[in-house]
Amino acid sequence: MPSKNMPPDWQPPVDAWQSAFDAGLTHVVFGYFGCQYHNGEVPKVFANRFRKAIEGENGPSYTTRACYRDSSGYTNDVFIAYWPSRESYASWWGRAGFGIWFDHVARITEEFGIWREVYAVPTDRFETLFSTRNPTGAAMLGQPFGETVREHNYWGGMRDRILASTSDTFKNEITASRDGAYSGNSRGKRITISLGGNICLIRSGQDWRHCDEAEFNNYSDEVVPHLTAGMAFLRDNPVETGCLSCRLMDEVSLDGKPANQTFGLAAFVSMTHLEDWAKNHPTHLRIFNSFLEMVQRRREPPKLRLWHEVLVTDQDGSTCEYVNCHPLTGFLPYNLWAP
Repeated sequence: MPSKNMPPDWQPPVDAWQSAFDAGLTHVVFGYFGCQYHNGEVPKVFANRFRKAIEGENGPSYTTRACYRDSSGYTNDVFIAYWPSRESYASWWGRAGFGIWFDHVARITEEFGIWREVYAVPTDRFETLFSTRNPTGAAMLGQPFGETVREHNYWGGMRDRILASTSDTFKNEITASRDGAYSGNSRGKRITISLGGNICLIRSGQDWRHCDEAEFNNYSDEVVPHLTAGMAFLRDNPVETGCLSCRLMDEVSLDGKPANQTFGLAAFVSMTHLEDWAKNHPTHLRIFNSFLEMVQRRREPPKLRLWHEVLVTDQDGSTCEYVNCHPLTGFLPYNLWAP
């Protein structure tokens, strides 16, 4: 069995909280639904249909929205939604107007592309961590935060917080080549990618809605440049980092208004690749150290709220589908195969 990474007699220097889930909740479905467009007017049909559909039967338990510009210059409008079971998501997708619209053959001829990346993950294969008692994301499906968690603020704490890590190393021996079968000819097509097991995804959020002016200015001037550079490095260097996809997104309200929050969403070949980047790579260490320096100068606890959720896919829990998308979208650039 894998050993715990916690140092002996460990006492974390700051408080943090982790979500817990009722025993009857065995899976959470993490769904990302995107629309990409290059020029011209925002395709409102995508957002209008999704927002209408989430109010219907078996709609998601929690939904948020974000946007970002990808490396090819396309704007992506993304809804992030969570369901408490595979069955509730499947029922919603099969009956909701959005799923029917998404599946229609006419989508391959639009001026825009659409995509979905959906992960059904057992609750013992993901973890969350929050700097305050303010849940979001998958934690909205869990119980109210209780006592602080001890397994954090040391390298390896992320793995220790995932229950399945006591019996599984999450080893992944797939090879990822950025010489995808769809390079150059993905427009006008509907393409499904199978990821397989032990792909590791992290959604890491920053919420500055409650910061005073001084803290916000320090965060913007000292931390954000390193955060932006780190996310760009992951996005642009998949071979070196093992990061298959990285998007730094601006969170917005469901009706599209700025929300003063961001998050990075990154998918790694394995948890080991994520851990190696976090512990050893200069781009992450600059993010980490600039934040610590900012906090240490303050005379009171920061009001900046930080959080993340990390999941490890199982063998058949993912659905990634790209319709009329450019060839660098999501996992399209890759051939993925086992040795």
